[in-house]
Amino acid sequence: MAVNSLSAQWGDEGDEAASNDTASMEVSAGGGGWSGGGDNSPKPIEKKPYVRFVPPYDSLRELIFYEGVVDDEQCETCSEDSLFARAKRFLIKRFGEKQYKKMIVEEKANQLIYMKVVMPMVVTLGEYAKRRDGEMEYVMVLRFKEARYKYQFGNFAHVTDPVGLSNDRLRTYHEYYRSTKKGFESTDRYLISADKEVKKMVDGISAALKEAYKPDEDDW
Repeated sequence: MAVNSLSAQWGDEGDEAASNDTASMEVSAGGGGWSGGGDNSPKPIEKKPYVRFVPPYDSLRELIFYEGVVDDEQCETCSEDSLFARAKRFLIKRFGEKQYKKMIVEEKANQLIYMKVVMPMVVTLGEYAKRRDGEMEYVMVLRFKEARYKYQFGNFAHVTDPVGLSNDRLRTYHEYYRSTKKGFESTDRYLISADKEVKKMVDGISAALKEAYKPDEDDW
C-alpha cells in the first residue's frame, strides 16, 4: 500500500525514489536506518521468582499447627455453656447434623468439641479457576471458658483415590508438602487450601460467638 501511494503522488518518475524509501523503511524495521535504531521486538516477560507458602509449624509436635484464643471480656452472655451451644450450632449448620455427629471424636458439654473433619479438597488454579482434588482431613479442637474459647487445628492430610492396582486411598500428610523440594508450586495449593479452611472456621465461629445468645427450645 505504501509503495502504490507514493507512485500515485510522484508518477512514473518517482518510482525509483519510492523504491529507495521503501528499502529505507525495511532497514529501519530491522533496527538501523534513519528511524533512530533500537530493537523494537517484544521483550520476554520476566517471571517473578515463586515465593513458597509457609504454614505455621510446631517444631515440638512436628506438625503444621494452628492455635489461638478468641475472647470478649465485655460479653455478658458468654458463659461456657452459651459459647459451647453457639459453636455447636454453627458447626451443625455448616456440616449438617448427621455429618457433625459422624465427625465428632469427643464432646464434653460446655467444655470441649473435638472433631476429625473430612471435606472436599478444593484448590485454586487461578483467579477464576478452582478444582476439586480428593478430600481434606484435619483435626479441630475447641475448648471453652468464661468469655473466651481456644482453638487448635492439626493433622492435615490430603486423601486421594487409589492408584494402579491398590485398593487403598492415598493419604499424604501436609508436613510432606511443606518439606518437599520438588513440585512445590503445585503442592502449595493444598497447604493454602487448608489455611483458608482454618481461617474460614475461626471467622465463622468467632462471628457466631458474638451474636446475641438464643437458647434452644430444649434448654429449660
